[in-house]
Amino acid sequence: MPTAKANMKLFWETKYKPDDNSASMTQSLTTPSSTEKAPNEFLQWLKDDEDPLIRDEYTRYCALPQVPGIKQGYKWWLEPTQQKSFPNLSKMALDILLIPAMSADPERLFSSAKITISDRRNRLGIYTIEALECLKSWLGIQVILDDDEEEESLLEDSGGVVVVET
Repeated sequence: MPTAKANMKLFWETKYKPDDNSASMTQSLTTPSSTEKAPNEFLQWLKDDEDPLIRDEYTRYCALPQVPGIKQGYKWWLEPTQQKSFPNLSKMALDILLIPAMSADPERLFSSAKITISDRRNRLGIYTIEALECLKSWLGIQVILDDDEEEESLLEDSGGVVVVET
């Protein structure tokens, strides 16, 4: 677990943590050069009062207690309060949490599309390919109905969409 936390912190610092231009700007404003006047007292107070742990979103988030009962983490990060409190960290969390855990469905779709688009059918348009893939998927959903009452109950349950093979 410590390795995962260290890797996540490194990922945050290299990919998502914003550049700290404001601190370097404050430092350049408060450090007098040989030609400048003495530093502004207010800027010096700001520099002394700043706590780098408070500015870093990742460190601030890690210091918070865990929130119990969260089933879907991405919904918590989509809340406006979280996005306002942790703007860059919420972007990182959503980028990570919205990656599908398994790639079986997309791979199955690509494999099916590879069969559809052969050497002889390589000029099919995107909408035609989409329609063909939908039809092939729907063809796999087969419902055999014996009488009209069963059909009506299925239509009511499914919102009116039933594929029937006769």
